[in-house]
Amino acid sequence: MQKTRRCQLGAARKSAAGRSHKKIHNVPLTCVCLSHLRGKLLMLEPRQLRDPRGKTTMKTKKLQKALAWYWRTFPRIFLFLVIIIALFSIIWNKNQEECSCFKMEKAGKEGATHLEAICETLQNQNFTVKRSVMDPLPIPYEYLLGFPPTRKKYLSIGISSIQEKNRKYLLKTIESIFKRSSPVDLKEMVLVVYLANNHFYLNKKTATDIKDEFTSYIESGNLLVIYSSLASYPSLEGLKRSFFDKEKKIQAKSKQNVDYAYLVNFCASLSHYYLMLEDDVICANGFFSVIRQYIEDKNEPWTTVAFSKLGYIGKLYHNEDLPKLARFLLMFYSEMPSDWLLELFYQSKAQKKMITFTPSLFQHIGRISSFHNVENIFKDSEFHEDFGDFGDFIDASCYTDIAVFQDYLAQEVCPPGRGFFWGKNVTTGKTFTMIFQTPIIPLRIQIYTGSTKYPQDILHSGYVEMGKLKTEENGTVTCKYFRKVGDFHIGQFEMDNYEALSEQIDCLRIQVTGTQKEWLRIRKINIWVKKD
Repeated sequence: MQKTRRCQLGAARKSAAGRSHKKIHNVPLTCVCLSHLRGKLLMLEPRQLRDPRGKTTMKTKKLQKALAWYWRTFPRIFLFLVIIIALFSIIWNKNQEECSCFKMEKAGKEGATHLEAICETLQNQNFTVKRSVMDPLPIPYEYLLGFPPTRKKYLSIGISSIQEKNRKYLLKTIESIFKRSSPVDLKEMVLVVYLANNHFYLNKKTATDIKDEFTSYIESGNLLVIYSSLASYPSLEGLKRSFFDKEKKIQAKSKQNVDYAYLVNFCASLSHYYLMLEDDVICANGFFSVIRQYIEDKNEPWTTVAFSKLGYIGKLYHNEDLPKLARFLLMFYSEMPSDWLLELFYQSKAQKKMITFTPSLFQHIGRISSFHNVENIFKDSEFHEDFGDFGDFIDASCYTDIAVFQDYLAQEVCPPGRGFFWGKNVTTGKTFTMIFQTPIIPLRIQIYTGSTKYPQDILHSGYVEMGKLKTEENGTVTCKYFRKVGDFHIGQFEMDNYEALSEQIDCLRIQVTGTQKEWLRIRKINIWVKKD
């Protein structure tokens, strides 16, 4: 009762202080006390803290300023932290990409497995082995004549030329390539001439001469003429003297390596196979068909095949190897001549020795090389222009009882004639027999012996027989019946009037009728057969 009275009196005093002109009438004690308690609670809310006259206190103002400062500053602090975290994340991810660790399992001697971490640091995130190492180099080229083929051809032929005075040889070489190829061959062939003269006007003049002579081949997509700026070439000054006495020769051979590198790099994507020629050669008739048949019949792997013994003439490559060859020539362009680098290249790809096709399909005709007036009078003794006058490709096997010299076996001269046969101790009664897989009707036959280098190694006395009914005698396949069809004359046999007989045969045999001191070299057997 006493506490209630005290509460009433306190409330009455405050009310009287706030409204002194009013009097309290009939105010319940409980209401007055609750009103006092509500006032106390309102004092806890900042926005409601006011003095008895309704004005904001000093503490309230300070609190409001503090809250306003925090509301202005906090978003800035938050944005700053977000930026810091983002930058840290970028740096972290970059470091993770630059160091890619691969784990390799390696079995120990006792069968335990060890984990070996290999960390490869990538200097360029765009680097890939295929694009940066295996694909062609990004060398800029300009087309002077022609346009790139719309599809990949079977064979691309590359010629690099620089001397203006050598244009007569270049034009003759281009003519020989096209004239010695059939229309069917030309559909699968493209010739690229790379002009690398030191002055552009020489390139332009040579291109004009080519256009005047071979417009139809340019329009049909068989001929391209290109060049590249010499500004991208490596330096040819101050080269060390290693294999040549004169600095001019060193520069000439070094530039030749770079020219070849630019040429093969351009041709890498044009075809399946690439043939390197020089600008002063002639071709054997039908060289394209011979090369194609040789490739299709060859089962063992190869890097380079030579269809001429001379320098860089007639060298065949897989196009997929050309980017590697381009890089190889550029790496050692000043170290040694191109034909020496050629040997090192195929040896680096595990080809032990050069694979040489004989007789040669290409012959060097110029006296002055296309490179800086270097005189070159070499001739290929194995070249036979009549090689291209070849017959049909027949499935046959060859046998002989003549002693064979080294690896020049009888099978080497069997169609399609990958090489030649070379035998010794040629005596009367010795034979050379060809057995056909299926019976044929021959229309024309040509057999050539000897060579330009060994003109005495011909068959001096002998004749040719045709046989029927295959049989086996003493472990060797032969025919039961033979009959003579003609004699050899000065080492050659030719027959082109057999069509009237229309008779199937299983064998063809060369019979020796006189002992000779010279060896026997059979370089080519051409047979044309009647088609069904």
